[in-house]
Amino acid sequence: MNGEIDDRLVTVARFDNQMDFVLARSRLELAGIECFARNENMVLISGGLSALGQLELQVREADAEDAAAMLNFESPSPQTDDE
Repeated sequence: MNGEIDDRLVTVARFDNQMDFVLARSRLELAGIECFARNENMVLISGGLSALGQLELQVREADAEDAAAMLNFESPSPQTDDE
């Protein structure tokens, strides 16, 4: 059962452009987190048109929390000053 959980992939981020995707993937790989690309071929053959789908960065489920925390480190969620 443990092998099933470790092999399950989850999407931790989506990107409209390849450069942001490559930077995020490199950051995770340097930290020792194995990454996988979803929709990479569709975006590449479309000439980078996001209308055909976004690049999805996936990691093993066991690494998802750490990966998401690393990717959100430099981009905190926006806050509004309305309230």
